Amino acid sequence: MKNGMFAALLAGATLAATAASVLAQSFPSKPIRLIVPYTPGGAVDVFSRTIGQKLSERLGQPVIIENKPGASGNIGAEFVARSAPDGHTLLAVHNGFPMLPWVSKSLPFDIMKDFAPIGIGVTMPMVMVVTNKLPVKSVSELIAYARANPGKLSYATPGIGAAHHMATEMFMHSTGIEMVQVIYKGATAMMPDLMSGEVQVAFGALNWAAPLIQSGKLRAIGIAERQRLPQFKDLPTVNESLPGFEVNFWFGLVAPAGTSNAITNKLSEEQRAIVNLPEVRERLAGIGFDSNPTSAAEMRRTMIAEFDKWGEVVKAAGIQPQ
Repeated sequence: MKNGMFAALLAGATLAATAASVLAQSFPSKPIRLIVPYTPGGAVDVFSRTIGQKLSERLGQPVIIENKPGASGNIGAEFVARSAPDGHTLLAVHNGFPMLPWVSKSLPFDIMKDFAPIGIGVTMPMVMVVTNKLPVKSVSELIAYARANPGKLSYATPGIGAAHHMATEMFMHSTGIEMVQVIYKGATAMMPDLMSGEVQVAFGALNWAAPLIQSGKLRAIGIAERQRLPQFKDLPTVNESLPGFEVNFWFGLVAPAGTSNAITNKLSEEQRAIVNLPEVRERLAGIGFDSNPTSAAEMRRTMIAEFDKWGEVVKAAGIQPQ
């Protein structure tokens, strides 16, 4: 009897594995819709179009990029959460995704329960910059200056809950300093006041800040990465002054919850292959992206870790959901 039960279980497992294999082989059976929950032209949109073009070539089905902006990305995310879990509707996300539950009063979806991670495709370093009018040239000097001048420094962000804002809150919490937030309508709008000295400090994407750093219009004092970057070997990391500090932008794909592992793993493998193609790596590097693909499981671990990390920052900073 026991041997019979074992044989039945083994046969069931074999059939399930075979079914999953067949499902993955037959996927996709129609065009794939890749939802970008922001307006065209931004970093998420550029990443999605780069991946989508190659994904279409490799899978033999059109990959249609659809921009569904609104409500800080929530409209597009809800659309995907409510879509059929067959792998034909995907959502492009970035590192702000795990922050959403902490900065939003109510969400029409659960980021952990309603989505199946596919994988992170690329990352983009963040850099800490100061206006040239501020008499500091390093992270440690900024900390000392802020402590000696409490409440006199201001920092620029494109909005409450944005990665720029959260990185600065984590920095202040870690150092015990206080600065005043000044909110702008987008990262580009921050530049004039940083250059003029109306605001003094900001975290931002390296590709956004690099031209201003190289032209001498802004001063970079630290890269928010674990190690120094090859293209900026003389620029220290923030964690050289503040051990353990690391924040970067990442961009990846998720599917509706319930999508089979066979499909999410196939899409994950395709994304990893795509971002490692020489021509794709070169194109991505030219706009500030680093090809750092992960598996679906690794993306889930990253989302969980960042959800916990940003929850602590939000609570410590007393940030109220909007």
